[in-house]
Amino acid sequence: MKNSVKTFAFALVLLATATFTASAEDKETKKASTFGTGIYPTKSGKINVLVDKVNKDASTVLLVKNENGDVVYREKINKNEQKFGRSLNLDEMEAGKYRLEVISGNEMQSKTFQLSAQKTERMLTVK
Repeated sequence: MKNSVKTFAFALVLLATATFTASAEDKETKKASTFGTGIYPTKSGKINVLVDKVNKDASTVLLVKNENGDVVYREKINKNEQKFGRSLNLDEMEAGKYRLEVISGNEMQSKTFQLSAQKTERMLTVK
């Protein structure tokens, strides 16, 4: 009887140790983000970018790069702005693939998007 109680207690301690170790490893891999973004297109062909920073002392930059990696739009967000929103008008941009990057401190979040040329229809009337 004493051996079975000792075995049960040992198994319980071993199980608890494994559970706490796995939980600690999960917390390390899931680091909290220092900012959140909302990036979405509108029906009118613009892209809305929303940034919500946890650390208002971190400098934040909004970049749009073309498929060659050239920066076609750059905006620096003031350090003291915790919430920021911008609507990007893409009418003047050429067709192609682009990458939108939001960089705050040492962290970056990005989305890719593609602009395609709008096909126009020709109309012919004979009089």
